[in-house]
Amino acid sequence: MLYMRLQICNSIFASLCVCAIANADVPSEHGYDDLIARIGIGNVPTGAGIEVAQVEATSASGGYAPDETDPALLGKTFILQSGASVISNHATQVGKRLYGTGVAGIAQDINLIYVYSAEGWATNEFLHVGTDSNPSSPPGNTELINNSWTATFGSIATDTQALRRADWSIDQHNVMMLNGIANSGAHAPLLSFGFNCISVGLQNGSHTSGVVPTGYDLPGRQIPLIVASQGTTSNATGVVSAITALLIETRKTHPNTSGNFFASLTETTKACLLTGGQHLAGWSNNTPTSGANRGRTSQPIDAVYGVGTASIDRSHKVLTGGQHTSSTSPSGLSIAPSAGWETWTLSNSQSRYIKFDVPSVASEVSIAMTWHQTANSGFGSYTLANLDLLLWKQVGGKLMSLAGDSGVGIFGSGNVISESLVDNVEHLFIKDLAIGEYVLEVRRVDSVGGVRVFSVGWLFPEQTAVPGDVNGDGIVDVNDILALIVVWGPCSGCPEDLNGDGSVNVNDLIQLISYW
Repeated sequence: MLYMRLQICNSIFASLCVCAIANADVPSEHGYDDLIARIGIGNVPTGAGIEVAQVEATSASGGYAPDETDPALLGKTFILQSGASVISNHATQVGKRLYGTGVAGIAQDINLIYVYSAEGWATNEFLHVGTDSNPSSPPGNTELINNSWTATFGSIATDTQALRRADWSIDQHNVMMLNGIANSGAHAPLLSFGFNCISVGLQNGSHTSGVVPTGYDLPGRQIPLIVASQGTTSNATGVVSAITALLIETRKTHPNTSGNFFASLTETTKACLLTGGQHLAGWSNNTPTSGANRGRTSQPIDAVYGVGTASIDRSHKVLTGGQHTSSTSPSGLSIAPSAGWETWTLSNSQSRYIKFDVPSVASEVSIAMTWHQTANSGFGSYTLANLDLLLWKQVGGKLMSLAGDSGVGIFGSGNVISESLVDNVEHLFIKDLAIGEYVLEVRRVDSVGGVRVFSVGWLFPEQTAVPGDVNGDGIVDVNDILALIVVWGPCSGCPEDLNGDGSVNVNDLIQLISYW
């Protein structure tokens, strides 16, 4: 018989009734007010039509279900998957942040919630750990599962099987899974050690940090992937789940994503969520700042804060920027929008390329990529591709490396190469990127075999200038050609030098015409 030691992510249960940092901080801390200001309150997603599952550790009194009479939860429909339950205050607090009304949450129109006890969900009701059966299908139209609990079966082998089963569920059923990490003490493997999930910590950094330990699949992987501003990781996971639910609704309803198969994939939603992470002061992925490896790192994200604080506004920009198709060649590429994403497939030793134009110095650039681990039949093993991210400067139609001394003067700080050997997330975070054209390379470097789906998102500062409009009149026309001809020849830093190679010549003329 399997035995599972569980704890709720909030390490001191007795404090739950008073621990809540008022949820009114969610809009300001997580970009909700910025989203309203940018697109208008009538266009803001609300979670409408999104069904979620909430998995909860059973409390000392035997409860795992939210309080349906709480004012913030009135009118919600709860379907208890693990039998009758008394009220769990922990479940109520998490629920307020995930789907509560009033000031309680930002995904207030989520109305159908399937609720499980963690013990039941991990065993006979969903994951079926310790059996020969595959995990169950998510109930109804569930598209997101919130796990604000941590646990272990007391066996690395059994924990590993549970993690592979969860990753398999994400991959097979295209469901988002958000898992809190431990608030304190040692790491708890379930479920934050998963590959395909999103592990959540605290913006203040007080959670347990450090990499996946030896004994589990690919030790050294970084957790958490993202953080939120709450008092406990349980509540933080609820907040990030709410943001994710808004992204799920957006991908279904926005004209730039609705009906796009690739937009519907969990890889895309995860990449957009991570790309939008807000980096706070002190964020670091240990990139060398000088020497031959300047701008190159094998640690994609911060050891404590992951990609940073979840932001619905920034991630919404990335998602609604739409898909921009990559190419197998760095030549003849069209310019990608300042915010957007690409989800495609890669075979062994293959690369895909995306081109960006930076018309004015980019104060901050965020690019994040993710892909899935694949659990093999019987969950006794898994396969994982190895992908890298590289940003090149394009000069005269050729790619110039930005690593080492060649990037000095082109970008101020950060990393232009992310090449982890263990993580299934890669991340570029660049400050003060100079004017010019750049090409992003997604490179697959493993020998696993087969085709793998990747998703990459990007967020550059919004372009205030019209590309190719060298005379500043807001349109690219013959007057810009005349202005370009006037300064023909060496012209370092001038706006007519569209490709940034230090000279105005026929290459700039061709590029200007492409902007016509």
